[in-house]
Amino acid sequence: MEKKEVLEEKSLTRRSLLSGAGKIAVVGAGIAAVSGGLSLFSKAEAKEKPISKVEAVKKPTFPWEYQKLDLQRVGDLAYKEWFNVFCCQGVTTGLFEQLKEKIGEPYTSFPIPARRFGMGGMLCWGLTCGSLIGGALLIGLTVPKDPGERMINDLVKWYAITELPTFKPTTPKATIKDKDKEREFKGDFKHLTKSNSPICHQSVGRWMKKNGADWDSDPRKNRCAMITASVAVKTAEILNGWLDSSKYVPVNEPQTKVRAIPLRKDIKIAAQDNCGDCHNPIKVGWRAITSRLF
Repeated sequence: MEKKEVLEEKSLTRRSLLSGAGKIAVVGAGIAAVSGGLSLFSKAEAKEKPISKVEAVKKPTFPWEYQKLDLQRVGDLAYKEWFNVFCCQGVTTGLFEQLKEKIGEPYTSFPIPARRFGMGGMLCWGLTCGSLIGGALLIGLTVPKDPGERMINDLVKWYAITELPTFKPTTPKATIKDKDKEREFKGDFKHLTKSNSPICHQSVGRWMKKNGADWDSDPRKNRCAMITASVAVKTAEILNGWLDSSKYVPVNEPQTKVRAIPLRKDIKIAAQDNCGDCHNPIKVGWRAITSRLF
């Protein structure tokens, strides 16, 4: 091939490439213009109605839906869970498990482990029994203020005046891990007790005294597991009955009165009506000391 022909071919090829590139550039510009227009349109739309992850998630209506629960199943699960997560979270788990199956959201997304703080009357401070905190939670989520508060009041009163525990597990605890070794669990005990109070240390203390059991003993652990199940079952029983009748008839008067502190009648405070159970005072000048705990 002569030199002239080679030059012409190279020139042609170059022109073709430039021509093709020009076409690509035009098409690209068109796409950019269209996409730019769409982008501008999307931004304008976003200003009117911003899209966020928060809005994308369907917010649960309040109160949450409730469906009747199988009481024995509630109690058995709450009893079993006590040995893993103790009273407050145990009650919550026992109640929520069936609701997750029957209803799904928002129960499936609820962070149940956040309830662990209720154990031992709030991390062993001996305050309100954690099982009551778990039961009150579900009532608060599923029932309006009235009659919800009446239900919780009745649950607390029931706890205080009833000989507990009332629930017997289908499968009692047989073994327990102790220092990383499995051993026989000896949880049997003789006496039920009435606490006359929702306070953890009163409830457990009275039971320990009557049964001659230590805090770390198997019977005490079994008793608290059964208390956990009893409260979970009572909560479900209250809610099941309310669902059946579409109304709630309170059993007890609401806890609205303030009461005088022993030896200081001029000071009144919101409290249960048996202050003397913990504060049985002996007057010593202007002071009062506690003569007994349980």
